[in-house]
Amino acid sequence: MDLGELEFDYLIIYLGVFVLLMILFFYIFSRKIINRIENISKTVTDMKEGNLDINIPVISNDEIGNLAENINIMAKNLKDLIEKQRQVEKIKNEMISSISHDLRTPLTALMGYIKLIKSNRDDIQAFFHYVDILERKCEELKKLMDDLLEYSNVNFEGIKLKKEIVSIKELVEQVLIDFVPQLENSGMTFNIECDSEKILIRVDLSLIVRLFQNIISNSIFYGKEGKKMHIKIIREYENVIVKITNYGKTISKEDLPYIFERFYRCEKSRSSNTGGKGMGLAIAKRIAEIHEGTIKASSNREETVFQIILPAYLIDSQVLK
Repeated sequence: MDLGELEFDYLIIYLGVFVLLMILFFYIFSRKIINRIENISKTVTDMKEGNLDINIPVISNDEIGNLAENINIMAKNLKDLIEKQRQVEKIKNEMISSISHDLRTPLTALMGYIKLIKSNRDDIQAFFHYVDILERKCEELKKLMDDLLEYSNVNFEGIKLKKEIVSIKELVEQVLIDFVPQLENSGMTFNIECDSEKILIRVDLSLIVRLFQNIISNSIFYGKEGKKMHIKIIREYENVIVKITNYGKTISKEDLPYIFERFYRCEKSRSSNTGGKGMGLAIAKRIAEIHEGTIKASSNREETVFQIILPAYLIDSQVLK
């Protein structure tokens, strides 16, 4: 065998080894990709069957890694959406149950007093007494329906606000004027403290008036034992903060996180005659939220403070402090 034939044989061997190595390398490389794809396929199958508690390991920044990451995000978004739908369904069922319960009480009373009127037609004094009670129960029922309708309206995401620029101090003063008889009957005094007459807000006036009415009414009802109410208005950077403080009943730590939830009553045993239906604070907070604000509450033995935070309306000449 001459040198040329020997070189050719070695070339064939080298070529065969090279091809075998390439096949082995391709198999190892492709097997890794195939395993990743199979893992993604299995995960998608699990998602199709309803299992959204998945997390595909992202081990590289290539196209397959991006696909795995996108599937993880999609699974999380789907899980969040389903959970939100469950919460909406739960809230809807709770609301229907609460409405049914709260409507049943005045309706049962109405039916009872109507029967009493029918059975006491000859007793004029009793007849007019029962009619007065019927009228009061009808007013309670109307108030409940008005609150439910208002909460539904302010809870609607597409609500259109008719905004006006107003002085927050003047607005609070106007709202308080309507409460003067109630404050006097409760033996309460009040004072307003404000940094400046020129603190402005841009709001839907009718909604913001209702917000302050609900908070002030609540503060009078639960704060009358403290005999006074203090209202402080300040501007802090881009926000207006209104602190309404009463010195009456303390809200317990257990109740405090839930007082802005609809139908929640701190005094579980109270009737509609003694404390409403638990809608006022929920409505107030929702009104604040649709104005890009919020309401906070704190309470201790000395005082209970409702803190209403709303965006300030800043004119060009104003400088934030």
